[in-house]
Amino acid sequence: MAIFGDTKACPQAVRAAQNADVLVHEATFAAGDEETAERVFHSTASDAAKLALQANVKELYLTHISARYTEEEQCLMLERQPQTIFPASKVVGDFDVFNI
Repeated sequence: MAIFGDTKACPQAVRAAQNADVLVHEATFAAGDEETAERVFHSTASDAAKLALQANVKELYLTHISARYTEEEQCLMLERQPQTIFPASKVVGDFDVFNI
């Protein structure tokens, strides 16, 4: 398991997450907000999906979503966008429980 919270994408993360069963990664912003994400040292959901793909992880759990997005937007933008890159992507919430 690899956990990257409150961070922007970085090359070292690929190595650290290599072949993990689960990658938990922040996805503060949706695709299209890359410039803002970079400026404030956060990631987009697509950044997390690219990392998951490069690191060959099995599942990607997206967390640390900006309050600017409604639940519907979280589903539409922050879950579906990264699924086009890494199909095993899922937005998760605080205190969600999963069997690994």
